Amino acid sequence: MMETLVQLLYTITTYLLVPVVLGLLILLAWSLLELGGFLRERWERRKGLLPWTRFEQGLREGRECGSAFFELPRLPGFLGLFQQKGLALARRSLFAEKICDDFEIASEGRLGRMKLGIRIGPMFGLMGTLIPMGPALMGLSQGNMEEMAQNLVVAFSTTVLGLLVGGICYTIAISRRRWYAQDLVAIDFLRHCLEEES
Repeated sequence: MMETLVQLLYTITTYLLVPVVLGLLILLAWSLLELGGFLRERWERRKGLLPWTRFEQGLREGRECGSAFFELPRLPGFLGLFQQKGLALARRSLFAEKICDDFEIASEGRLGRMKLGIRIGPMFGLMGTLIPMGPALMGLSQGNMEEMAQNLVVAFSTTVLGLLVGGICYTIAISRRRWYAQDLVAIDFLRHCLEEES
């Protein structure tokens, strides 16, 4: 009975290897696409936030906010989305607050995707490491060194892929978390400036 159960477990885990490797390859492709989007976003933010920096400096020096923010060139990120809403909507306190709440939810959603990659990538990598270890040990016990070597190559390759996916997603998540927090703080500051002037 016990031998049957062990054989069943071994068979199930062996069949899991193909979906795990496929999942890892899909995650790798997805994380590389996300990395491309992240690099584009970084470039857009670096160039596009200069007008906002000058505008914010002017506010600190006592310049009126008025409609000047909405006349700036199109800004990146959530600042650009707030800009699109227009002055009339932004001056209405309740709607402006709702817009900010929506942006917060959107930022959490974008970061949630990265959290998925951070957790699932290494998890699949670990599964891809452990699953071939069974056949590798079987090959070792039977003196089949070639089979053992092949299984160990799969094991170590999946570990590396899983860690790579997790590393890419973690790097993106850290930067985006800071960017989105900066955008939300800037929008909140702008909202208060508009409320004081109206």
